[in-house]
Amino acid sequence: MKVQSIEKVLPCVADPWKLRVIAHLDEEPDLEFLSRYIDGRYSEKLGVLMVEMGCKQANIFNTGKVTVKMVDTEEECENFVNSLLAMAYHKSLIAGEL
Repeated sequence: MKVQSIEKVLPCVADPWKLRVIAHLDEEPDLEFLSRYIDGRYSEKLGVLMVEMGCKQANIFNTGKVTVKMVDTEEECENFVNSLLAMAYHKSLIAGEL
């Protein structure tokens, strides 16, 4: 699973020098699985996994939509999301779940 496309790039509300980006994954994520390996808040009712790393914030929705705040470029957003997903899958491999 990885970022397939970037839909919108907007100025960040909290810091006008940063961006907020709306992206889409190439498949629908299993948020319950990801929440076991990514330190974040998971809401089954809302269908979202909220992750905060440093000043960056990402919301991964069960539809495959991802919103990211406080990034400098689209590439940084894509790398941030792909790194989160890769980290979760690597941790699951180490734990023997995959």
